[in-house]
Amino acid sequence: MKIIMFLLALTTSSWACAQALVLSEQQLNEGLHAQLGKDFPLKMGSWLSANVKMQDVKVELGRQEPDKARVLGQALISMNQGQARYHWDINADFNARPRYDNKQGALFLDEFELLNYKLNEGTSSPQAQFMLPMLLQALSSYLAQYPVYTLDDKDPLQRQLKSQPLSLEITPGQVSLFNVE
Repeated sequence: MKIIMFLLALTTSSWACAQALVLSEQQLNEGLHAQLGKDFPLKMGSWLSANVKMQDVKVELGRQEPDKARVLGQALISMNQGQARYHWDINADFNARPRYDNKQGALFLDEFELLNYKLNEGTSSPQAQFMLPMLLQALSSYLAQYPVYTLDDKDPLQRQLKSQPLSLEITPGQVSLFNVE
């Protein structure tokens, strides 16, 4: 009987210590939309600058590859190359790797990889075929600086998790943050 009580106490205490926060694609999409409500300036030397506005962006977790997120969206790009000005409307598709930063208590998307892009009707130009892959890679580096989700200090579980080292696990449609203690 004492052995059963000991095992039950051990199981209960380990369960209480193993806490997790499960974030859905919808929660990440809401966080991403909060970040994307502005223009992103890109400067690539003195001869090239661009403003990018992202819209209709969505994140899919673990559906294409088990440990990655797929980021799909539309970008409106205004580019200045010396005196020339170009405007492009494109749809882009990226793979990215979710990463949790313990110091900031935030989830980021890193290691963006451009899978493909498509110019929307009426925006094609020879310059686009040359410049867009480079601009989209610069945009992915820029986006990697901003979290898609930040733990909320007002929520007791999130506040507690924020003070501990966390690891993450991606399953189709969600990411789980676990304490590693």
